[in-house]
Amino acid sequence: MAEKYVQTLERSLDILEVLAHTEEPLGVTEIGNRISLHKSTVHRILQTLCYRGYVEKEKNSERYKLGIKIVELGIRFFNDLEIRIVAGPILEDLAKSLDEVVHLVLHDDGEVVYIDKRESSHVVSMRSKVGRRAPMHCTAVGKALLSTMPEEEVMRILETKGMPGYTPNTLIEPAKLLENLDEIRNTQISVEFEENEIGIICLGTPVYDFSGRAIGAISVSGPAARIREKGVEHIGQELKRSGEIISAKLGYSYFKR
Repeated sequence: MAEKYVQTLERSLDILEVLAHTEEPLGVTEIGNRISLHKSTVHRILQTLCYRGYVEKEKNSERYKLGIKIVELGIRFFNDLEIRIVAGPILEDLAKSLDEVVHLVLHDDGEVVYIDKRESSHVVSMRSKVGRRAPMHCTAVGKALLSTMPEEEVMRILETKGMPGYTPNTLIEPAKLLENLDEIRNTQISVEFEENEIGIICLGTPVYDFSGRAIGAISVSGPAARIREKGVEHIGQELKRSGEIISAKLGYSYFKR
């Protein structure tokens, strides 16, 4: 028997997801076009979402964005994540030790989602922010997680999401990525040399739970020149050590590997 869905609720969630995946507020027509819904229906649902605080209408315009209620729910979700609670102090120590930006991500539907970030003392412009999604094939955290998966699962993600080139350094051929993942499995350290953003080098390592499953990854990112000056090998080992500490606190035993 097919599952029954509440159509209005499903459409409301479609609208929230559209607003969540755009950088700018959207008008009723724009939202409707993206989810193939008549603007009168979109407008009616938006009024309810605005009333409940999940969506906000911009002053002096007919454009909408996510409301404060969504932020409240998101913060509650993040605060309840065990990995975020456990990893927090270690991320803080790592960021201070290396004085570079540190991230914690989870895997979701073939992408990585940034769930925590620690800044450096340097003024660096980076695309990452908590809640943002990123591809797996060209990010250090994404490749760290892909390295823990069977090849069939990796290929399924690549076929579904594709391998777009973000910079001239992005790996866009599955065979080359699979070769890179073999290296990462051996070292537990992934390195992304300006594959996602020109001028930025990022290193990643997986984080495991008590069952031995990779549930997330952490990374260190910074300007290419500074990362090379500090030493990619040195940063990689510090990062790996931090990942192992987080994994151990989550119940993972490296003696069972």
